[in-house]
Amino acid sequence: LIGVALTGTGMKYWGGGVVCGDMIWKEHSQVVDLVGFDREVYPVSALPSAICENGKVKLPYGSAEYVGLGFAVLCFLVLIELFGSTFMKNSNVILALLFGYMVAGVSSYDDLPYVDSAKIKAAPVVDFLWTEWFGIGFYGPAVVPLLVAYTVTTVETIGDVTATHEVSELDVKSKQYTRRIQGSL
Repeated sequence: LIGVALTGTGMKYWGGGVVCGDMIWKEHSQVVDLVGFDREVYPVSALPSAICENGKVKLPYGSAEYVGLGFAVLCFLVLIELFGSTFMKNSNVILALLFGYMVAGVSSYDDLPYVDSAKIKAAPVVDFLWTEWFGIGFYGPAVVPLLVAYTVTTVETIGDVTATHEVSELDVKSKQYTRRIQGSL
């Protein structure tokens, strides 16, 4: 089920990035929700378009360059899934994203880079990642719901293992059953 939700998110961001995708969908929904909006008078293509800025390149949302880069990432992901090793298949999403970043890093649009490395070059060699202290706290009222959730998942796990054992026609009074219960918990 997570894949279904992520597919919609990925399709939304395919046209130019996270910020640009959020802006364009927000603009479309705001214009469509206006009272008196007539789709025949104002087709979707006439709606305002967000300008996406990646590196020094500024292109409208859904431009062919962004869609092509997203398609290259998708093709690389499929190639890894078809021909990659087990390790590569398990990490195909991050490998495909790194491939897309590499393609964007070596590409340019009208001699403007998609990846601007000025901030990386200006960064200090060694730096602390966390400059603020976020204290560790304890929220007491969350203990009871946590214990309830723990108990529910424990009982559910024992029921699942027992049902699997019984359907497999294995003895539920054996040491093997006890080991499987312990292993599942």
